[in-house]
Amino acid sequence: MRLINRGNLKRLDFRLVLVLITYVLIGFFLLRYYQYQINPDGIQYIGIAKGYMTGAFYKVISAYYGPLISGLMVPFLFFAKTPASAFYSTKLLSLTLGFFTIIGLRQLSYRFEMDEVVRTVVLFTAIPAVLYFALSVITPDLLMVCVLVYYFAVIFDPGYPSKLSHGVICGLLGVLAYLTKSYGFTFFISSFLVLNLLYYFKDSDKIRRRKVLKNLILGFTVFLAISGIWIGLISSKEGKLTFGTSGTFNHALVGPQSQGFAQYSQGISKPGEVNSDLEPKEWSPFSSWYNFRYQLNLIKNNTLQTMAILNSFSYLSLLIILAYILMCIQPPRKLLSQSEIVYPLVTLLICAGGYLMILVEERYIWLIYLLLILMGGYLINMLFKMDFFTKERFSKVRKAVVLLVFAYSFVLMPANYLAGNLHTGEDIYSLSSTLMGQYGVQGNVATNDQLTDLNYLAYYMNITVYGQAQKNISSTELQNDLERYGIDYYFVWGSNQSANLTGYTEITQGNLKDMKVYSLN
Repeated sequence: MRLINRGNLKRLDFRLVLVLITYVLIGFFLLRYYQYQINPDGIQYIGIAKGYMTGAFYKVISAYYGPLISGLMVPFLFFAKTPASAFYSTKLLSLTLGFFTIIGLRQLSYRFEMDEVVRTVVLFTAIPAVLYFALSVITPDLLMVCVLVYYFAVIFDPGYPSKLSHGVICGLLGVLAYLTKSYGFTFFISSFLVLNLLYYFKDSDKIRRRKVLKNLILGFTVFLAISGIWIGLISSKEGKLTFGTSGTFNHALVGPQSQGFAQYSQGISKPGEVNSDLEPKEWSPFSSWYNFRYQLNLIKNNTLQTMAILNSFSYLSLLIILAYILMCIQPPRKLLSQSEIVYPLVTLLICAGGYLMILVEERYIWLIYLLLILMGGYLINMLFKMDFFTKERFSKVRKAVVLLVFAYSFVLMPANYLAGNLHTGEDIYSLSSTLMGQYGVQGNVATNDQLTDLNYLAYYMNITVYGQAQKNISSTELQNDLERYGIDYYFVWGSNQSANLTGYTEITQGNLKDMKVYSLN
């Protein structure tokens, strides 16, 4: 890897500052348009953070939700006095995480050979992507990306085996990844083991091999020792040994007999009550030939979906991966010495492969998005060494065109999203204000549809949600359910929908679009 002198370092610092200033300015400009963005997991994490703030730590710990993102929310929520300001605070946290992600990305970029012009373009190209991660949804996935970027910066370093502290740092970062999402537990174990094995077989020197083994042992010791505390807490609460339940639940959710989330089909019920007959059941692909084929089909569909997501990131994504795979076609000993090719590709495959057996969502593979930008920068740097870009006339113009095409391909998707989803969530916030201010809605509520939106309204309003009525329920059955649970307001979504209820009066008089609200007399 090329060394840089102090002059270059100062120039690099200036470029990084310029990148960060650009990120901060655009981020704060967009913040007002995304401050009301709302999603189910976001509500849960804010609720857990408030539990920490009131001292109800054990009550709110969850084997499904990692604790770290909620813990980081606490200082940001300290001055948040309203539900809306709590969302604003979480977006400030997300933008802060994005800020440190870019700093880590710059550090990681030095594990890929590229000149400073290409490096700067790579960092500027990452700005829309990181802003998209920060503003599009409240999720721990950006925190996961931030932690793992620093982890890769350490373990991709050719000097990794030389210091035992590197193994310790990797173990600590692995703990942070696990406390962010339970997927971090399996990802760190698999990636740390595989990458250390690559270092081990890369070098025939016995001393260096011993150093690699020491780093491996130290890293795992630190990781398991600290992770064990959280595993003990959630296992005690679950009544069984577990490192997290999100993977098990999601595997059940996509199972052959699954009907989806029970609360959308079980009908009106008490808050938190789940019909066990409708709840997704655990299953094994090895329990029957049918299940085994179902699992294979799930893997195939998830693979195709992953490829589609990567292609939506950039039309160059699959080409970059293909190029890296082709560069791996060489003698093993020579290949192992080319860490800039092997380590990112192996990491990318581990990251994507971990979700293929269960469920793939775009945010799960945000890490791959940033890896692809760095891998693309490395390929461009190789391309620029060809005679076509060095000796011919207009070589600078050709380089500029290549860099523009590259940057455009990765900027397009996040920029389109950020520009096309301004004011997201404001409709829910405005509707909640109208329902409270004009119609005095409070107490116990239920709905005929759109339970997720009603839960969003409940976040802002002083109401308790008793679920969603079953589809095609008779008027008599609905009336009985509303009386049984003491429902004060019944929401009916849809312009052509209505309800024939005794003892209830429709209070909106058609003033709300696609919604009627029936109030108990």
